[in-house]
Formats: sequence, structure tokens, C-alpha cells
Amino acid sequence: MEGMTETITWQHYLDAAEKACELARYSDAEKLFQKALIEAEGSGDSANQAAILCRLGELYKVQGWYSEAENTFKRMLDLNVQKFGQESQGVAEAAGKLASVYRAQGRFSEVEPHLRCALSIYEKMSDADRVAMAEIIDNLADFYRAHGKYGQAEPLFQQALSIREAALGPEHPSLGPSLTNLALLYHASAKYDQAEPLYKRALKLAEDSWGPHHPSVAIVLNYQAEMYRIMGDFPKAERIHWRALKIRQNTLGMEHPSAAQSLSNLAVLFHIQCKYDQAEPLYKTLLELRTKDWGPNHPHVAEILNNLAEVYHDQGKISEAEPLYWRVVSITQENQGSEHANVTRALRSLAEIYEEQENFQEADRLYRWGLGLSEKSLGSEHPDVAELLSRYSALQKKMHVDFDDDDDDEGRHLDETD
Repeated sequence: MEGMTETITWQHYLDAAEKACELARYSDAEKLFQKALIEAEGSGDSANQAAILCRLGELYKVQGWYSEAENTFKRMLDLNVQKFGQESQGVAEAAGKLASVYRAQGRFSEVEPHLRCALSIYEKMSDADRVAMAEIIDNLADFYRAHGKYGQAEPLFQQALSIREAALGPEHPSLGPSLTNLALLYHASAKYDQAEPLYKRALKLAEDSWGPHHPSVAIVLNYQAEMYRIMGDFPKAERIHWRALKIRQNTLGMEHPSAAQSLSNLAVLFHIQCKYDQAEPLYKTLLELRTKDWGPNHPHVAEILNNLAEVYHDQGKISEAEPLYWRVVSITQENQGSEHANVTRALRSLAEIYEEQENFQEADRLYRWGLGLSEKSLGSEHPDVAELLSRYSALQKKMHVDFDDDDDDEGRHLDETD
């Protein structure tokens, strides 16, 4: 009819932004989320504004723009406090989102308090969203798992799975993340006989719900293949990784971050088998993709640089590995802070290079630097800290032996000149 025009609402912009996210068109998605936010602000609906801020914050986080993500989630938190009060579900959700940003930044001391705050709010609510509560419990458990606290993680993962099963039923596809998380814990604990059936159950749920060629299927395949890699069943791991890559390439495109992740997993698989001629070109392809997507100074680029440096290091190509490790340190410090675990990892690798070159003073400096960072961020009981301390102690013994040998040589020289 003449004279009639459709009004574009915040919901239209939000739907378009979500579609752009699915296609990894993140620049377009950001603009559309911002337009949705402006329209929602015009309507005065705080709840809709908070929902849009939640999705915008997630967009920033997935791109590694952690400062922008943090500020966006804080705006979401403030809106929910103003609208619903301190003990509301919106506040719990925002606290959980902030925890995920702090974890990505390596600000570990801030992660657990925010997750505990969110969980406390859910536990006090009689009408709490049980599935959202399970997600917080899963995230807290996964934080413990990542820090080697398997005893604290396991009952939380089991609790999250039980909550989802009670709320949704045993065949609901949303059980997948809980099954996968619990499987990840068992495979990190080398309990492969317990992990394997959980992965198989999660895979069946995904295939039955979305079909065998859905990206959600590729997620489970990715974790399953990694378990077989750790178990040393490289042929099975490679076969499953190729299947995951094919799904992601066909449904999302080769330049999608998920496809790049599958490519990375295959590169690692070849790397650990010392198939450097196959690993190196995959890492170089990944470096090109990541640099194109994120720019040369992004944390995702630093991850690939670190892996490529390790390939060179393992082959004794020190002159090619060393500058890449230093780039990793620089990029990580710039984006994620000087105390991030990836800084420690690169410093350890550099220390090993200098130790191999018998530049013990520089190796000593870098080991001590890395130890100081890792003890502060992970705690003195973390397995990574213990391993780093062991290597540093070995260097100290080596330096002491060399010092004694030098003294003996000097003494012999003096005797010969008497």
C-alpha cells in the first residue's frame, strides 16, 4: 500500500547483527549492534539495552578486544543493577561475563570472585534460570580445571550436568557443553576410559539434533580428536580432525576462526610427530589468516607465532625462532598484560634457547622473570610453576658446576705458573 513504510526497530538490527556474527563479519556486526543499542535507548527499555550490550560484549571478547568487552559488560551490569537491583539474574549474568573477560586477560585473581558472586545470586533466587546457573557452575569448574584443581572441578562439572539433565531432559542438545566439559576434565586427568563415553554421548546428541555436518558436531569432534592425540593414537586423531575441518570449511568457510582452529590442531598434530615439513606450512597459512583477520599485533597472531617459533626451535633453527618468541612477549604484554601466562611460556622458551647456547646469565634472568610472573598469576602450587622451577633449579646446578670448573681451571693455571 502507498505511503506505508516498515519501521526498523532495535530487534531488526539485533537479528541482522546476529546473522553477521554467524558469518564472522564482525565489523558489520558491531555497527548493527550499535544501531540496535541506539534504538533500544530511544525506547527507554533497560532490559533490551542490557541484552544488546551482552551480545556486543561477546563480540568484542571473541575478537580479543578485552578492554572494550570489559567496559561493555560493566555498562550491562550497571543497567541491570539500576533496573532490577543487586540480587537480580541480570547482575549474575553480567558478573559471569566479566569473569570470562578477566580470565582471557590472565587477571585470574578477579575471575573466581565474580563467578562466586554470580553463583550466589542464582542460589538465592527461587525462580532462577537453572540452565544459566549451570553455565556459571561449568565456568567455575573449568577455571579450577585450567589451574590444575581437578578435585574441586569434578563435583562442579557433575552438578552442572545434573542441573541441565533435570531441567531439559537427558537427550537435550544443551547437555553437550556439560558433557564435553566433564570429558575434558577426565582427559586432562588421563582418565580416558571415563572421558571417551562422554565425548561419544555429546557427539551423538549433536548429530541427532543438528545432523552430521553441523558446526556444533565439529566442536565435539575437535575435543575428541585432541584426546586421541594425547593418548598417542595419532591416526585416529588426524582422521577426526580432518572431518572437523571439512565440516567447518563447508559450512563456515576456510577463513572462519573455527576452521582456522581445526587447521591449527592439525598443525600441532604434525608438529608433535616431528613432521615439520607438514606443520610449518600449516602454521604459515594460519599466520596469514590470523593476521588478515585480526591484524599483526593480536593475541591470536601471537599464539601462531609461538607455535611456529617452536617448530623452528625444535629443528635447531634458533635464528628464526628467537625473534618470533620476542614478538610473542611484546604482543601479549601489549594486549593481555605483562603477567599473562603466554608471556611466561615465551620467556621459558627463550630461556631454554639461551641455556642451549650456554648464555647462562640471560637464561637465568628469563627463568626468574617467568617464575615471578607465573607464581603471581597461577600460585606456587600450580603444575606449570613447579615445572618451571625444576628447570630453573637444573640451570642453577649447571651454572654452579661450570663455576667450579672455571675455578679448577684457574687453579691449575696458577699451579703451572708457580
